[in-house]
Amino acid sequence: MVYLPDEMHEGLRHLAFGRRTSIADLIRRAVEAAYGEILEDIRDMEAEIASYLEDPSSSVSLDEFVAQRKLRVPGRAKAARPA
Repeated sequence: MVYLPDEMHEGLRHLAFGRRTSIADLIRRAVEAAYGEILEDIRDMEAEIASYLEDPSSSVSLDEFVAQRKLRVPGRAKAARPA
């Protein structure tokens, strides 16, 4: 449930009436437009975490990741490589 100031509620009521939809639909669309990509990223991250928890052996350390991609990370000392 969402509580809105009276002026905002009235404005949304008029807008919804003019668009032949509900206030709830307008709010859902606004939330999707403002936060949809962030919410999708969170869902993806949660799926990745669940995958890792099922099989932790599928992961690599940060040092391995950086080395595999030959990345340079400012301020990060190179890890000693095993002999």
